[in-house]
Amino acid sequence: MQLPAFFGSKKTINLLPKDSFESSLAGMILEWALAFGKWVVILTQFVVMVVVLWKFTLDRQLTDLRKEIKQESAVISSYAEMEEEFLLTQKTINFAKPVLASQKALSEVLVLIQSLTPTDVWFEKLSISDSGVSFAAYSASLSGFSRFLTAIQSEKTFSAVRIQSIESGGVEGAALKFEMSLGYGETKK
Repeated sequence: MQLPAFFGSKKTINLLPKDSFESSLAGMILEWALAFGKWVVILTQFVVMVVVLWKFTLDRQLTDLRKEIKQESAVISSYAEMEEEFLLTQKTINFAKPVLASQKALSEVLVLIQSLTPTDVWFEKLSISDSGVSFAAYSASLSGFSRFLTAIQSEKTFSAVRIQSIESGGVEGAALKFEMSLGYGETKK
């Protein structure tokens, strides 16, 4: 029986006498199994070497990834304080927006009252809230008080004009002392 072409056919010189076992069926199967086994062992060793080299590559990649994760974690941790400051600033801005808006509205009302006030009227106290204005003021003349009252009543910003008290005199140079409250935010009816 001849060996398959896979193993090749080499002619060798054997100076030892031939044994009858080598030419028997069992001897040829055994010789074929040993040759096949040798190639299986060589192939297995090759696969093991490739796998070991691949494992070293994967270990190196794993080490690099762990280093990169540590670096990225450090970067993220460094931004944590900045993020907290940013969120605190956002909360402050969100809290300040309505306050600033109401301050602007109150400032506009104060400028409006100043523009409507004649030169011979001055204020002793002034209180501005979200719903209205109340004040105590002096007028040097009855005509100054009349101009001021007419200007306030004709202004559409103020919905209600109430005079709480009017007294004559008060301080030096004043003909009248008066207290008044103005409502705003609603249109005049």
